[in-house]
This record gives sequence, structure tokens and C-alpha cells, in this order.
Amino acid sequence: MASTVDTPASRPEKQYECAARRFLYIWEGPLRIIHWVNFFSIIILSVTGYFIHDPFMSSAQHPYIMGNVRYVHYLFGIIFSVNLLFRIYGFLVGNYFASWRGIPNPFNAKDRKNFWAFIRFYTFTGKETPHLLGHNPVAFCAYTLLFALFILQMLSGFALWAQNDPGSSLYAVTGWIFGLVSNQWVRWFHFLVMFLIGGFVINHIYSVVLFDFKSKSGEVSSIFSGWKPDRRD
Repeated sequence: MASTVDTPASRPEKQYECAARRFLYIWEGPLRIIHWVNFFSIIILSVTGYFIHDPFMSSAQHPYIMGNVRYVHYLFGIIFSVNLLFRIYGFLVGNYFASWRGIPNPFNAKDRKNFWAFIRFYTFTGKETPHLLGHNPVAFCAYTLLFALFILQMLSGFALWAQNDPGSSLYAVTGWIFGLVSNQWVRWFHFLVMFLIGGFVINHIYSVVLFDFKSKSGEVSSIFSGWKPDRRD
């Protein structure tokens, strides 16, 4: 009986080998810290914000619980806002992948082709996507919308906080909002945007994990380590 030679080409696991030529340092340390501060701030702000809107614990059993929850909400609102300012700074001076230099150009044929390739991938009408080291065009559009929601959420949140002291500088900066809409509309908007941001977080986790499994692009590990595989020749 002829023996089978064990070569790399004959091994069944070959189809699962990583196609990386090398690993590149894409997400720098400050950017990864900003990402995780954002993540945990959103979680804490959402939980405390929902409690403020609809208290689910009795103050009789936990004296001054609303005051404590509001304090945590305001504290992390400030942390989140400062963190967003750091991200804007990074967008101006960061490396190629984290700054404005990595913005997809809608007038570039290759960027438009990449955009529709990722649209087909996310809608399950296509299986192949180009290997991009930074944000793909669809993700960039989603992040742009997300940051717009962040700014609106910050503005409405600080305006509601400033109502405690109408003579404060904070109210002088944000109080004009109440000349356009009533207090209750601002509260409703602030509460609604919380769910929109929460929906994005859920979709973001799903999309990143899905894309990592399908493309072996290192999306999940890169936000911890900063390194991504480069599959280009």
C-alpha cells in the first residue's frame, strides 16, 4: 500500500491558515483608551439615565439614591465629553488610520467600489470584501452619524443640568435651547438618543465580531492590541 506523504498542501487545516503577510500597528494606545472609556461611559450613562427617567428602586429603602445616581450620571457625562474632545484632537493629529487622512473619498472610484462591497456584505448579498486596515467606508459613515448623536446628546444633557442654576455659565452657553423647544421635549430627545446610541453599540459589537470571523481581519483583537494582519502581497 502506498503511503501518504504529509505535506502542508495535504493537511485539511490548510484552508484555515491565516493569510497575513505581516502585522501592522494600526490603532495607537491613546485611541484604544478613548474607545474603551467611551464604551464604559455609554454603559454607565445609559443605566443611570434610564434610572433618572424611570426610577426602579425605592428611595425609602435607599435614601438619597436619586442624588447619588444623578451625581454618577453628571460625572460620567463630563468624562465622556472630555474623552470626546480628546478623540477630536486625535482626529486632527493622529496617525493615518485614526485621523482625517483616512476618510474615504466619495469621488474616488476605488473608495466607492469598497463602499458598495461592504454594503453587500452587511446586507448578506455579497461574501467578499476588500481587506482594509482602517475603517471601511460604511463604518465611517456610521461613526460620523454616531458622533453627531454624541454632540446632540452632550448639548441636551448639559442644558438639562444647567437648569439647576439658571445664572450659571453653563446655562448661558446651553440655555438657548429652551427658547426653541420646551424642557419636556429636550428630555424626550435626550432619552430617545440614548436608545439610538445603545442600538448602535449592539450593532457595532455584532458587526465587528461577524466581520472578524468572516474575513479574519483581526477586528476584535486589534482594539486590545492595536495590531492587524496585512493580507496584501
